[in-house]
Amino acid sequence: MLRVAVTPLLPQSTKLPNKFLVDVNRPFVYLRFDHIGPGAPRSEDEPTSRIWVRLTNNCLIPITVRANGVPDESPKDEVGVQYDVVANPKPQGTVTLSLPSSAADKSEKDKSTDTKDRQGKKQGVPRGYLFHVASLITIDPGEEILFSLPVNHLNRNWHIEIPFNFELPQGKSPRDPLNGGEPLMAVHYSLWDLPPKAQTDLAKK
Repeated sequence: MLRVAVTPLLPQSTKLPNKFLVDVNRPFVYLRFDHIGPGAPRSEDEPTSRIWVRLTNNCLIPITVRANGVPDESPKDEVGVQYDVVANPKPQGTVTLSLPSSAADKSEKDKSTDTKDRQGKKQGVPRGYLFHVASLITIDPGEEILFSLPVNHLNRNWHIEIPFNFELPQGKSPRDPLNGGEPLMAVHYSLWDLPPKAQTDLAKK
């Protein structure tokens, strides 16, 4: 009889960290909706209505985000968090539907208005708030920061992405030339992450 001994590559009693999340029912970093309301535009092409959200660190490691200043009339606790506005990926595959002529006309009309403002002007993906010059803001475990974005930075065609990093101890030895690459982390926030009523309100803006 042939017997084969299999040695596991990892110890059988692999242990996970006792605790990583502050609240196990939430992602380790997320955005919490606050409100939609008036706010100071950052440029002439921005609307005066803004979405207010709170970037929350739900893990036991401090995180850092890039930020800039905000207009003087902003709330005293607002932070100018840097983020990018990114086009939503196109669906993979092709689905063919047979619609009655009236429904097909409505569908085409809806598509044509997806990227137009109320004046009928075509809209492209707006420029986000990523700049070369920035300060690093630390968000401690369980803490949050308030920031805002123009209502036109969320759309059925695009979303925002907020880069962040863990605040970890810096090594003192020189970089090993054999090692390369680094993890990239970002919070993605889209129109469908808003509460249902906020989505409805945004459609009226």
